Amino acid sequence: MRRFFGYAAPEQAQPSTNQKHNSDYSTSHHYADDSKPDHILVKHGKQFLRVDFSSPGDIAKGHASVGDVRATTARFLGLGKDDITLVFGGKKLLNDKEKLVNLKIASGARMLAIVSKHWKANEAVGVPRQQAKKAAVPTDPIERIDNVLNAAAAELVPKIDQFVTSPPADASDKSDEHRILSELILQRLFALDEIDTHENPEARRRRKEAVNKLHEYQAQVDGAMSTADTSETSLSSC
Repeated sequence: MRRFFGYAAPEQAQPSTNQKHNSDYSTSHHYADDSKPDHILVKHGKQFLRVDFSSPGDIAKGHASVGDVRATTARFLGLGKDDITLVFGGKKLLNDKEKLVNLKIASGARMLAIVSKHWKANEAVGVPRQQAKKAAVPTDPIERIDNVLNAAAAELVPKIDQFVTSPPADASDKSDEHRILSELILQRLFALDEIDTHENPEARRRRKEAVNKLHEYQAQVDGAMSTADTSETSLSSC
């Protein structure tokens, strides 16, 4: 039986030793030494988890799948496989059988791990895992859309205002904050995308409004970033 991820045991992950990763989490460019085992960096919160394969070239040879990375990441975080979603290049990786090489994912690539909002909410109040899966969730699509948008406003607006009015002075910190905010917005867009509005015109209209609002948030974040970049360029040319 083939051994995955790690040198001593199958499917292992560990926190990355690198403090900063300037490349976007969706990049497919690799930084691997051909003599070292392949690896994938999975971003969770503010940390990167390094998922190691057993030997060099495993990804290119088609020995690694989305499911391998997802299962390893979930186990490291102490979650069930179904509690996380992997994102690469702005797209959710939903087919566990898909080979990484077929998705143009190379060793050293960055992915984003999104933990189920339902699990995080129950975890915060100490609800046991078995009970959490039985907890009731809204079934009305309009109510679900409103919940996503209200939660986004409560979480994002203060952070965006802070970023727009008082962005970090350090360029690297500013870039990191921009990426974090963009990821939070992306998570909310994914949450809206998962809501079924089939044969419900009002729900479709509300979801479109919610998506547009999130796009406005992203525009504010991008605008603050570009304004800061322009200002720095002007100062450096003086």
